[in-house]
Amino acid sequence: MREFVSEKPLAGTLSGEPGNPSIDAAVPAEALEEWLGDPEVEANSLSFARSLELDEREELPADGIGQVRAFGFHRYFVPDWLGGDLRTTEELLMLTRVIARRDMNVAVSESTQIWMMLAWIGGDAGQRAQWASTVLRGGVVPCLAYSEPGHGADLAANELVATPDDGQYVLTGEKWPINRGRTSTHVVLLGTTGDDAVPAKRKQSMFLVDRSRVVSGEVTGVPRVSTYGLRGCDISGVSFDDARVDASARLGAEGEGLELSLRGLLITRTLCTGLSLGTGDTMLRTVGGFLSGRTLYDGPASEIPYVTESLANAYLSLLVAECESLVAMRGLHLYTEEFSVWGNAAKVQVARLVDFVGKALARTLGARYYMRAAEHVGIFQKMLRDGAVVSVFDGSEPVCLDSITQQLAALAKSHERPRDEDWSTLYDLRAELPPFQPARVSVFGRGRDATFASLPALIDRLAGLVPGAGCDEERLTALRTRAEELRGRLDALYARFHDLRRAPAATPSASAKTTPPRLMRLAEDLCALHAKVADLGIWLHNRDHLDAFFADGAWLEAALAREQVHQYEVGDLDPQTARTLFDRMNSQREKHEFFSLRTMRQAAPGTHEARHGADRPASAA
Repeated sequence: MREFVSEKPLAGTLSGEPGNPSIDAAVPAEALEEWLGDPEVEANSLSFARSLELDEREELPADGIGQVRAFGFHRYFVPDWLGGDLRTTEELLMLTRVIARRDMNVAVSESTQIWMMLAWIGGDAGQRAQWASTVLRGGVVPCLAYSEPGHGADLAANELVATPDDGQYVLTGEKWPINRGRTSTHVVLLGTTGDDAVPAKRKQSMFLVDRSRVVSGEVTGVPRVSTYGLRGCDISGVSFDDARVDASARLGAEGEGLELSLRGLLITRTLCTGLSLGTGDTMLRTVGGFLSGRTLYDGPASEIPYVTESLANAYLSLLVAECESLVAMRGLHLYTEEFSVWGNAAKVQVARLVDFVGKALARTLGARYYMRAAEHVGIFQKMLRDGAVVSVFDGSEPVCLDSITQQLAALAKSHERPRDEDWSTLYDLRAELPPFQPARVSVFGRGRDATFASLPALIDRLAGLVPGAGCDEERLTALRTRAEELRGRLDALYARFHDLRRAPAATPSASAKTTPPRLMRLAEDLCALHAKVADLGIWLHNRDHLDAFFADGAWLEAALAREQVHQYEVGDLDPQTARTLFDRMNSQREKHEFFSLRTMRQAAPGTHEARHGADRPASAA
């Protein structure tokens, strides 16, 4: 497989240093765009019209899934050092974004391939090679079978039993609700292997079961359930009745299942951001296009100042979400061991940004939000429904926030110990990344978080900037003020944490989950600050080689000025900033580019999908 070394600089530009070319994540994404064709062309497998039609029938989008597989999407879930096509997680982010903007049912159904990642994390060398070969041959449909009907997110209470017996395990129990429960070929599951003498956290073991290789007993699908969104997905379950499997199906040691599951979730939660970016793109593109073409009060509806600012703010939120996502992807390569807070923060904040955008755009549409009119074939409403599920995927928002609260003490302690490092590789999008090593991810990062640790260095770098045509003295002064406010807010957050620790104990609860709501609020605020630091880092390290819109920094000043970075109100933006953001959004929409700080092309209007059986594009081989 040839490397994706860009043959073109990203518009803006974003080329690697001479002699040290970097992988351009836009290359495979643009290849997939062309492969899938224009979603406005109804005959395409992943057209908006077809996705809505199948959604109405609650039917799995088999043709769309087939088209994605024919491209070789599954190969991007296997690292290149195991023979796959995954060089950087940014590539996987962008590919997911391409699919999700068309049909979340397809994106979610095929993204279950990510669960084979548990083999790269917990498997030995032989298991990794075996499962990599299996995935690369194609046809693998994994599902993640953690949840049980009576236990929700309390995985330690799971009851499915995995009884060891003469070099095999006998599995008995039911998992529900899970994605691809009925239609999966492989099941990643947690099963109880410990008795009552074993601590609850060491009772669960992890298994990767090939359903075609079950020795005896039965593995059957549990009927699917109707859902608010993702109506075409197989949200169902799987039942094991004395299902006997070889001991080689176990990943890791006995009792290591919960730890492995949490390590895997830190990666998959981070990669969920691609789903949010895809749905956010289509929601804004649909509403922006409709309002620009609708005449009201003797002009385009999009030129009504209230509408202009609403669309500008939505665009800004997508830029903030992209920055947080990109920094997280780079962090997965560079700071894998300290992702225990980072993965949760990225997942929570990006989902919040896009969810708020969807609701705000619905208000902007007004009565049209309730009409599934021909001009946008109900796709806005579908994306609004489907995108909402990201906040509950791979651990709901409260679960992610609770995980952060458990690490606030370590974060506060680490905050008092500055780190003197070169942060340029984390933020400079041209910088080459080391290979992705998922086995290095740790459940507890000991309070380390590279994003927060980089803030003092970012502020110093900002202080040393010289005003120029791209960013004048007034803008630099404003940005320096906002950056210092950001540092002050982070300091204040940890001071609030120490005050809460000294507060009287809360009233006893009947639940074993006793995290105080005020700590959850601190975790929310921390997620927002995390995104702002990512914005600042991306701007400082890329302003010299991206375009004038990016370098000017008006978008950054507006993002840092938000009280809660995902929320905005009418009148928050000054008119000039609103116009700058609106014009940039309109320009990218009219040029059929993704809403992005960089340039990534979407399929040209009228493009038909590649024929089944056609050669995989050269840029994806």
